[in-house]
Amino acid sequence: MIRAFKPHSGVVILYSAKPDTISIKKIAVIPFRTGSLNPVENGVVICHLTGQSFKSGKIEPDSGKNVTSLFHQKLILNKSIELISEDTVNTVYESTDKNIVAQYDFSLGKIIGGTVGADAVLMGVVMRYEEREGTKWAVNRPASAAFTTVLLDVKSGEILWKMRFDKTQQALSENMLYIKNFIRGGGGWQEVNHLLLMGIEDALKDLEK
Repeated sequence: MIRAFKPHSGVVILYSAKPDTISIKKIAVIPFRTGSLNPVENGVVICHLTGQSFKSGKIEPDSGKNVTSLFHQKLILNKSIELISEDTVNTVYESTDKNIVAQYDFSLGKIIGGTVGADAVLMGVVMRYEEREGTKWAVNRPASAAFTTVLLDVKSGEILWKMRFDKTQQALSENMLYIKNFIRGGGGWQEVNHLLLMGIEDALKDLEK
């Protein structure tokens, strides 16, 4: 079932299995890829990992690393799981065959997950990552970001959870429905990582149910 969260949160849960028979205790977050393998066509790019389409845009070189760290920052607060350390996963990732890493598909997830002893791996692709141009109170361009991610069962290779985030901050004058997230974000124009962090917080609430 596809489920959207709060108005203008940017989060859509595309799939959530969560059957009672699945017990996930150890999770590893694989470094997110920056950009899809598929080319941009008519201003749209399709993620090779999940098949989701997004409006194309600028992607900063460190955006994958930043999104990965934001997921770690929030997942480590979940006491019901054991999160494999970021350093441990990065060490295995960097030593994995470069051709496999370059393809960035589910086989990579199974290899790294099996090596670090994880029950499931979270992996994803950053499709847009544009920092705001301006200050908290006035911008020439607002922050805008998009990514898609899956939680993959290491043994079976099955997708347990899939979501997408796609958001460009709007001014309250454009849409007053945004007021709750505007206040939650501290008011004013947010930096891109703050925009992403709120989306990740909303998305992970689905995994905690």
